[in-house]
Amino acid sequence: MTEARRELVVRIARAAGVVPAVLSLIEGRGEALGCPGGLGGVEHPPARTASAGFTPARANDERDMAILDAALVIEHHAVALYDAGLKRGLFPAGLRNYAVEFRGDHVGHRDTQIAISRERGGRPPEARSHYDLGPLEPGDAFVRQALQIEVAAQEAYTALISRIDTRDYLLSAAFILVDEVRHMTVWRRVLGFKIY
Repeated sequence: MTEARRELVVRIARAAGVVPAVLSLIEGRGEALGCPGGLGGVEHPPARTASAGFTPARANDERDMAILDAALVIEHHAVALYDAGLKRGLFPAGLRNYAVEFRGDHVGHRDTQIAISRERGGRPPEARSHYDLGPLEPGDAFVRQALQIEVAAQEAYTALISRIDTRDYLLSAAFILVDEVRHMTVWRRVLGFKIY
């Protein structure tokens, strides 16, 4: 990942409230998620401690939960961005259907990840009451903002997917990654950018 792109992804991830362990991975310091039991300051329910039978297998579960939580935070941010754009009419008229579809995809990603987290006894992060989305300008400027969140999501999933151990979450993340790439490709094409 180029330095400028990494900075953009880190900025969006921070704005979305991504947990420190995942931020370190995106920043190129992946040791936070690679160490059994070392989750870089990620807070989890008290039941997930050594006194509650913590084992190396539980460390993998802990890491997967941290990844799941971080991905969920990005999905919350994406839903908020699409909501703002749709409610304020910021997407060009001919692209509104794409925006509605992509928002629906992000809602589906969010709901799937919440269900996976709850099945594992997790406490999925809630959406914030307010997101700092920056200046919201209509037309191509807003499509560029939508592209930025899609690029951030795609790069985060790409970086995180190799660290997931839980099979059903790995499968879910893989399907989500395909959606993120599809969204990114559509917005890049609309803006006249080179696709690959």
